[in-house]
Amino acid sequence: MTGALGHRGWARGLAEVLNPRDGMIRKAVRAVRTRWKIPLAILLRRRTRFDAIVGVTGSAGKSTTSRLIAAALGADHVVHLGSGLNTTDGIRKTFVRRPRKAGLWVQEISGHDGGAMKSSLAFVRPTIGVVTTIGMDHISHFKTLDAIACAKAQLVESLPHDGFAILNADDPLVAAMASRTKAKVVTFGRHPDADIRLVSCSSRHPERLSLRVQVGDAQIDMRTRFLGERWATSVLAAVATAHVLGLDQKHVAELIGAVEPDAFKDGVHVHGGVTFIVDSCKAPDWTIPSSIEILAAADAPRKIMLIGTISDYRGNARAKYVNAAKSALAAAQIVIFYGPQAERIRRLTSDHQSRLFIFDEFDSLMAFLKDTLTENDLIYIKSSRADHLERVMLDHANPVSCRATSCGRQYGCRHCKHLHGKPRPAAGSRQRMMTKLRSLDPGGGVSSGGTARRAEDGASRPVALPGDRS
Repeated sequence: MTGALGHRGWARGLAEVLNPRDGMIRKAVRAVRTRWKIPLAILLRRRTRFDAIVGVTGSAGKSTTSRLIAAALGADHVVHLGSGLNTTDGIRKTFVRRPRKAGLWVQEISGHDGGAMKSSLAFVRPTIGVVTTIGMDHISHFKTLDAIACAKAQLVESLPHDGFAILNADDPLVAAMASRTKAKVVTFGRHPDADIRLVSCSSRHPERLSLRVQVGDAQIDMRTRFLGERWATSVLAAVATAHVLGLDQKHVAELIGAVEPDAFKDGVHVHGGVTFIVDSCKAPDWTIPSSIEILAAADAPRKIMLIGTISDYRGNARAKYVNAAKSALAAAQIVIFYGPQAERIRRLTSDHQSRLFIFDEFDSLMAFLKDTLTENDLIYIKSSRADHLERVMLDHANPVSCRATSCGRQYGCRHCKHLHGKPRPAAGSRQRMMTKLRSLDPGGGVSSGGTARRAEDGASRPVALPGDRS
């Protein structure tokens, strides 16, 4: 009986190895289970009318701008907010869950691909278009900033003649879109000719972003919960949207002031006396300077900057990392680079032996931080989502189990079952298979060549793993 149970357990284990949770078969099943939402969304969209539809695009700040606009409009209207899932399929799937009585729709729209933007616009059909800024995101696909701007401009080109194009006057590529729309143009920014003009702003941790905004003949003082002057763009875009819809600006300022930033987009967290500023969703090279500015302006006894994988740049990769390291060293007492690209700044470490450190393994990084971080330290975390460096902060709040250097998942750690549960093996399906088979067969062993052998009564029987060529 024991032998039968053992064989049954082995079979179940092998099935789990060959058909893992993140494997192709289960992914296909999940796709079938969710794809039904798309034709339903198309049908519902044909039958649903809104008083106004706000589409938001840009290289940065789309999600935050959408959330701020929804907050500004939500006091007097039922709003459907489409934020986060910004691709064509994502927009359709979230549309199915819209509030039935929604009169306004605020939708974040990705411009990662020109064709995708066109498809999304055909579904959303916005009457108000907001463009935040043009940066280097997806530069490897578009090749030039002008091509990126051209893709984003499809939003304003799609607007009706009685609609509104709300454009960033401080970004020349965005401001130039005014000539590509038949809608009325409303601009925002520091530019003296902007319709919604930023008179002044300040943000120095622990103080949050405060702004004075000129709207027509009136000046409005705003206090937000965001950290960093770069978020002024999103705030101004929300004020401009509320303005074209005729809302009371003082009330709008109060509503925007109550919005919390995303936890991992310059979110501020304090655990064990250490303050963490976490910006771990993406790290395009063009955003590194503004992140360093936030740290440089902060008031703290000791500042530490942790930088993960830098993305979306042209030119020599080493030069980008070296420039980031030098700028960070000017703002922080300790600078740490983490990930497979950290080696690019190794030459600098000899000149900054007590200040500049590199780690390519998460366990090593955590051991160093455990010995280094002290009460009243301020650490700024800047990384791509694939680095999962939010775990550094989460571990101080509640020790995490996951110590994987790379897991392959492209979403945040906060809701991952492996964060505080069973640790996830390193990335790579073959590595995961070997790990599972070792745990199932502690006595028989697994050969390094990729063949599992189960010892029984002095005999051995090879079980070929996927990828074996023997």
